[in-house]
Amino acid sequence: MKNSRVLILAIAFISVSLLGFTTLASLSSFVDSRDISKSFSSLGEQIYFSGRGEGGRRIPYQYGLYWLRMHGGNCSSCHGDDEKGGLQIMMSDERPPAITWEALTQEERDDEDEKEHPPYDKRTIERAITGGAESGRQES
Repeated sequence: MKNSRVLILAIAFISVSLLGFTTLASLSSFVDSRDISKSFSSLGEQIYFSGRGEGGRRIPYQYGLYWLRMHGGNCSSCHGDDEKGGLQIMMSDERPPAITWEALTQEERDDEDEKEHPPYDKRTIERAITGGAESGRQES
């Protein structure tokens, strides 16, 4: 009799827990899909400061620090509000480079520590923003 009560309580606990997780997951997707475009003057500004594209969809990226990829973030988290980089990043000794149009499209770079890649152009900058690809990477 005592074992059956424990079993019933365990099943009830698991059921309530699953219901709670399901509710949280549905609320999370609701919050993630909200329209945040009204908070920004352009889609580019929205992407840079929120990491979200059209319709509030999170833009995936493949580079950067592990914790930022796991917990989300945005371009300004590392490159700063002015896009000039140089911010000390938590748990890293790297300093992100400037990502202004001038810095990305110039042939020669001032920063010797920066990874070599061809200069960006309009197409590769768009690809980097919407898909996280570097200028020298082949499209997949």
